[in-house]
Formats: sequence, C-alpha cells, structure tokens
Amino acid sequence: MAASMDAQTSRKKIEKFADEAVRQIALTGRKPTIDILDSLSNNAEVSVEMVSRMGDPDDARQQRACLRLIDDIVDFSQQETGRKYTDVIRKGLTKALDRSFEPDVQLHVMEQLARIAKPADAAHIAMYLEMPELAQTASDILVNMPDIDDRIAEAAAAQPGIKQKVQTILDIRAGKRPKQTAVTTVAKPKPAAIPMWTESLDKEVAGMYHAPMPKADSILIRKDTPEALRDLLKMAANMEEAERNSVLARFVTLAGQSAQTGSITAAEHYLMLRAADELVTDNTLRSKIIVDLGTTHSVQALSYLRRYTGKAPFIDAMAVATAETVSTHPEANGGRSVSAMLYSAKQSFINHYDEQGIDTYIDQVLAAIDNWKQAAGYDMSHTDQTKMEKRGFWILHEELDDCDLVFDWKARGRLTLSLHSSPVITFDTTMGVKIAGENKWHKVKNICEWSTASVSLKGDAVTVSVNGQKVADGVKLPAMIDGEPMAKSGQTRFLADDDGATVREFCFLRK
Repeated sequence: MAASMDAQTSRKKIEKFADEAVRQIALTGRKPTIDILDSLSNNAEVSVEMVSRMGDPDDARQQRACLRLIDDIVDFSQQETGRKYTDVIRKGLTKALDRSFEPDVQLHVMEQLARIAKPADAAHIAMYLEMPELAQTASDILVNMPDIDDRIAEAAAAQPGIKQKVQTILDIRAGKRPKQTAVTTVAKPKPAAIPMWTESLDKEVAGMYHAPMPKADSILIRKDTPEALRDLLKMAANMEEAERNSVLARFVTLAGQSAQTGSITAAEHYLMLRAADELVTDNTLRSKIIVDLGTTHSVQALSYLRRYTGKAPFIDAMAVATAETVSTHPEANGGRSVSAMLYSAKQSFINHYDEQGIDTYIDQVLAAIDNWKQAAGYDMSHTDQTKMEKRGFWILHEELDDCDLVFDWKARGRLTLSLHSSPVITFDTTMGVKIAGENKWHKVKNICEWSTASVSLKGDAVTVSVNGQKVADGVKLPAMIDGEPMAKSGQTRFLADDDGATVREFCFLRK
C-alpha cells in the first residue's frame, strides 16, 4: 500500500493504515511496511494520538500492538528515511500524552517521547510532575535534558504545584543532590478538554455588546430584525471607534441570532456581515465577523475572505471559516487560494488540538486537503468590484456551457444577465427577478443595497436564487430569445440600465 511521504492524508485513511498496522503486529508480530510507517509518521500529529486510544483494555494482545506501533513509529524517526518526521512525531506524542486517560498508556508514550524530546518539550513534560504515575519518568527526562533550566523554571512559575519538584530537579542538575533523589508528587486529575477558543471570542464580543448604548438598545427593542440591522449599521458608521465597536457588537450578535432562527437567510447574513466588515477596525470584532461569514456557507464569503489569508490576527478565525465553507461546498475545493487557506487552517487546528470540537474541524480540513485538485473549484479571478455606468456592461470572454455562477450586485434599476450570449435573467430592485420566456416577475426581499445571487445553468434549464430565496428551479429557457436561437455555450455578460450597476464577487464553476 503505497503512500506519498508528502501527501496529506484524511483522518479516515490514517485510521485505515493504523488499523492495518495494529492487526499485522497483533497477528504476526512483524513491523509494518515502510510505506505505512512513512504515512503514519508523516501524519503523526493525528496518527500517534489515534493509535494511543485504539487499544482495547479487554484485548491485551491488541493493546500491546497499539503501543508497539507507537514504538515502531518512533524507531522509524531514528532511521535516515524517517528522521525528517522527528518533530511531527514529537508533537503527536505530546498530543497523545495529553489526551490519554490511561496512566499505563501515558507512561509508555512519555518513555517514547524521552527518546526524541528536545528542550522545547521541557515545559510540557514538567506539567506531569504532578501525576504520581508519570512524575519519576518526567523527572528522569528533565534531569538528563540539556539547556532547560530557564524553561522549567518558567514552567514552575506558571504552575505552582510543580515548583518544589522543579527545584529538586534543578538541584540535581547543578550537582547539589544525587540523581537517585526521588521526586515526591501530588496526584492531580486529568483536566477535561478546554473549551474551543471561539467561546473566548464570543465573551469578548459580549463584553463590547454590554457597554451602555441606550440608542442602540432602543433600536433592538422597537424595530424588527431587517430594519434594526440596517439602522445599527447606519449608527455605527457615524460613531467613533469605542462606541462603534459597541454598536457593531450588537449588530453582529443580532445578525447571528437571526440567521440561527431563520429570521434572515444565510445569504442575507453574508451581505450584512460584509457591510459590517467594511466599518470595523477592531480585530476581535473582525475575527467574529470572519467566523460568522464561514457559517453562511456561501461561495461568495469564501471568495471575499481570501483577503485575510495569512494575516496573523485572523489565522484562527480563517481556519474555522474555511473549514465551514469548504466542507459544505466540496465543489469549491480547488485552486491555489483554497489550498493556501486549507493548509493554514490545518496548522491552526493543530495548535488548538486539545480544545473541544477541534477533532471535527481537523477531520474536515484533512479530508479537504486530501480531495483538493488544482484544476477544480470556482474560478475566482473576476471577483473585484466592477462598476458599470449608464448602459454599461461587463463581459466574461471565456465561453461557458453548463455552469454555476455566484455574484453580488447593486443597482437602482435593472441589471440583465446574459448566458450563452443571450439575455436570460433580469434583476430589478423593485420588481424582483424575471426569466427569459416568462411573463411574470418573481418577488424577492432586499435587506440592504446589495443583493447576492446563485445561478445554475444545465442544458436549457436555469435555477436562480436571490438573497437565499429560490425564485426559479429548473425553469426551461425558450429556444429563441430576442429573435436569436439560444446557443449551447457562449459569453456571460452583465448589462446595466440608465442608472448603472455594480457587480462584485463574481465566481463561476464549469460543470
């Protein structure tokens, strides 16, 4: 079973490799093949922790095989071909140590960590001086590890319960005590998984929300959701930073609650969050907006969020938004931008591996990385805001046949979308949407000056959603439009009326 050393592997495949290796060890006692060891080592941040919890307490042979597989992975890191995985295996062992609730397994993992530990691991190992079953092993590792005095002293300052034990270790290292001196420890139960970091983010936003703002609160009380959201945005636009943050915190909270209850659609939520993002200057609020944009599960949001890829204050927020969007839109999983977003998300989730709910996100991202294709996904090369003056137009010169389109637009009057070089859909701010061949307008709600649309064309049938409301579902287009036959492929064009129009986040997917 070959596996590329540099390939990212989904959690499902890692589990398959691990299960195969454990069964082979349990039944034959033989070490797994190099290919399997390479794959498990390459993905050790997931595989080692997974294997450490695969053991069945009622099946001694299987449990020993799991621990033996961890040994084999560490052995592999000592060989020339596997040495490059040493650091990722260290991280996997640390993760397994933290997540296991079986002292015997933890002790075995710590003994393996001792073989490849580096000074950077010292503070983490010192944490376990408070566990009776692990204290002596942790002490032995720290006594013999070079250049760690400052590191473990800092760890002791942050964790008073190990202060005396660390001092004993420092004395041994300085030759003031013999190495045989035992380290007395105090039992401490393993803490439960800590809440995901987004809970802290929500609390910070809640703190801004509760700053006194009587006028904003009056809007929340007196007006229905769409009007309240619009008025809060207008109020925020005319305020200084501190007051603006408080109003926007109310706005973001109301928008999120309204999307959850169905008072506004996910598409409307996306539009309102974009409007808020243009006003916000606070990184905490922007992080909250980014996370919430991910929950809209819209391709337009994914396109818009690319601007924050790699920006340090928003890496964690982008990770959540990316996982949420790509996992619900596998057809968008392609292209360099999405690849960069996925790999950044993977690292973010690894950094938060011990938090509740992170496992699900890691699974989603690893699966997405495994299924990513360069030539797949939406074309997002035409997403800049494009303004059309009176009777102006914008043309995509690439010819499309069956395709999906998404875009936002703003117009006082009408905007006509041509597909296959024929005018197919007319968007009117007041009247709604009209499909070629029909004599009726489909009413739509407009929550703000911008609207967003999703259009799918398959053969001669078109499906259209505006602001999250489906207005046409597989409507068959006429054979002739404006006296011309409807072609099977052609250009895509936007045409404004006398009032002009603006289009942004135009993305298309070839089928």
